[in-house]
Amino acid sequence: MRFCLLACFILMIFATLPGFAQLRGRTCATELYQQTIEELQPGTNQRQLKAKEEARLLLHQQQQGKALRMAGPVTIPVVVHVVYNTPEQNITDEQIYSQLAVLNEDFRRTNADRVNTPSHFAAVAGDVGIEFCLATTGPDGLPTNGITRTYTSTKGFDASNNNIKRQDRGGAAAWDKDQYLNIWVGNVNDGILGWATFPDSRLGAQYDGVVLHYEAVGKAPYNPYDWEYNQGRTATHEVGHWLGLEHIWGTGSYTCSDSDGIEDTPNQYEASEGCPGNTIISCDNGPYGDMWQNYMDYSYDACMNLFTKGQAAYMQAMLSSSRSKLLLSVACTGGLRADFKTATETLVQAGDEVQFQDKSIGVKPTSWYWEFEGGTPATSTEQHPEVTYAQPGKYSVTLTVANSQNSSTETRVQYIEVTPTKLTVYPVPAKDYLILEQPARVYSLQVELVNRLGQLVLRQEVNTRTAEIRTTDLPSGVYILRIKSTNGTETRKITIIK
Repeated sequence: MRFCLLACFILMIFATLPGFAQLRGRTCATELYQQTIEELQPGTNQRQLKAKEEARLLLHQQQQGKALRMAGPVTIPVVVHVVYNTPEQNITDEQIYSQLAVLNEDFRRTNADRVNTPSHFAAVAGDVGIEFCLATTGPDGLPTNGITRTYTSTKGFDASNNNIKRQDRGGAAAWDKDQYLNIWVGNVNDGILGWATFPDSRLGAQYDGVVLHYEAVGKAPYNPYDWEYNQGRTATHEVGHWLGLEHIWGTGSYTCSDSDGIEDTPNQYEASEGCPGNTIISCDNGPYGDMWQNYMDYSYDACMNLFTKGQAAYMQAMLSSSRSKLLLSVACTGGLRADFKTATETLVQAGDEVQFQDKSIGVKPTSWYWEFEGGTPATSTEQHPEVTYAQPGKYSVTLTVANSQNSSTETRVQYIEVTPTKLTVYPVPAKDYLILEQPARVYSLQVELVNRLGQLVLRQEVNTRTAEIRTTDLPSGVYILRIKSTNGTETRKITIIK
């Protein structure tokens, strides 16, 4: 009993020391975090599956020559949110710079230890063609070094909640996920090295991004921790997840019945441990065995050295589909890109006022020039103008923004659709069909046609703003059209001719 108490006491002491997580091996909590965000945002898992399907469809189209691949390397702007409780957790800029260097080396396959890739795996190793830079322009359009620092009273963060990404819960708020890869660095509990979010274009920025344990960031000597995860490969692994990759052994463990979905990675029974150093045969993957050198395995940092060409193509497809807005980011170039939206819908009724909002990205603009086809006013130099549209139609909007260094113009053709204020029925007279068009925000629910004898000759259920009613089989004559909508019931007299 005394020995047990002593052992437990010693274990508790070690558990409080920096680097204790190394005793537990590599632990990625991405799958646990997916459960967390599914609970917080139901439907996330289904949308992530759809994103993977879209990426695979794009890959297939590229293989068939029906879609273009990325031309040359692309750069993803990064913001690193350091969330610290102790001075030790407030890692240095140099440690962060070294992490960016590791990401760039690993994703471009310029890493010095690529010479350690066995020749049989080197044949399928690939350059991902993706680079990373610390953002130079923040969401406010002002200069930044791409690093935020937030003191927290929270001792540690868990993957079972979203607190590290919540400013009101001791974390740091996300930047726009369509312009930046958000990476949070903090004291992660339970010996976990990090986690990431799979692509989902509809998921809010506060759930996206990558989380890293502060001791696993960057490469020695800038990473000062003497353990097996001081080469920056945790970030490489988690960014792989962020771009859609599964663990190399698939979605489960201790089975050969699943896969990571990448053809040139061998099927593998379970996660690797440590640094195997020899051939491990599992799931009939001989003669070369498990690819424990892959960044998406659980090997020590020093033993990881490749993504495959298949993994590279998949990540590129994901960046070209669900994460494609990042390709338009100018957060690292000091540039400016015009962008805008409306505060309400772009489908409005005649006479409605539309509030436009400047959403330009990059270095903050100092002037705005709007052009509103069919609108009043026709032009504006305000940042967020209000415009009235008097006549039905489809109208284009143009915004030009500028500062002392750059200018940018965005035109959206037929961006605003203006409907009549009352129900419109055409053609009149009708022959083979009738078109019913309700005003914006009004939906037809049921349509009936009654002949001059009062007989119901047609009934059609609908749930749309516009509807087509086929009249091909009806004889010529005068009919009463009765429309039930979200705005009440209306009747119209119509004529059908043959």
